[in-house]
Amino acid sequence: MMGMLAQISQEELREKILHTFTAGTDAWEIPLHIGPIDISITKAVWFLFLGAAVTFLILFIGSRLLKDRPGAYQVIVEEIYGFGRNLGGQVGDEGRKWFPYTLSLFVFILVLNLIGLVPNSYPVTANISFTLMLAILTFLITQFEGFRRYGPVTYLKSFAPPGLPAKPLMVPLMWFIEVLGEFTKPLTLGMRLYANILAGHLIIYVFLGLILFFGSYVALISVPLSVVFYGFEVFVAVLQAYIFAILTQVYIELAMFREDH
Repeated sequence: MMGMLAQISQEELREKILHTFTAGTDAWEIPLHIGPIDISITKAVWFLFLGAAVTFLILFIGSRLLKDRPGAYQVIVEEIYGFGRNLGGQVGDEGRKWFPYTLSLFVFILVLNLIGLVPNSYPVTANISFTLMLAILTFLITQFEGFRRYGPVTYLKSFAPPGLPAKPLMVPLMWFIEVLGEFTKPLTLGMRLYANILAGHLIIYVFLGLILFFGSYVALISVPLSVVFYGFEVFVAVLQAYIFAILTQVYIELAMFREDH
């Protein structure tokens, strides 16, 4: 490997890597437009479809292949189900009805995170548009549960707790802070997932990119460091999927039991 790199000039190596990156970014694109709206199927969309299909196979098909003597596949599905079952009921037992959604969300994000670590794939969760859409969905479900459970008037009044001093001043202030918090909580969900996944990929690219600027012999250091960070990114993939799912469950349940907390 080092011998092959040594035979390529630094300029040739830089050109080959940058060309490969550009070609990979633009690959598999199917241009589609509805008037001025661009709905082209890009590489990101293809891997989004793949992640959805894998999630479906794990959860739906796995639940219908149950046997008295489980095989490896069934054990994995049952472990995922048992792990996801603990996501529900963080604030109240009634919140467990949202467990199928948060479990599916956990598996979906985890699958996309892991697919993004495969060479020549696309890290969908490193795309801010996708993570913010998941955050908006969390926001909509959260507000739906609050309005459904308490009604619009009672739910909005709960944003300012009773017994506040100087009500003409404090009630509008508290209401504004709480409304702002309802928007920022899901926003931080999307930003956290996006930033952590993107940062991990960038760190790996930076270490490999050192070869472009300092020559092929830097690979003796940069490649092993990249491998170490690659392994760490597997842990980050699981952790960030769990954080997004558990906080989504908590936010939904806080809206359901707002007057109790």
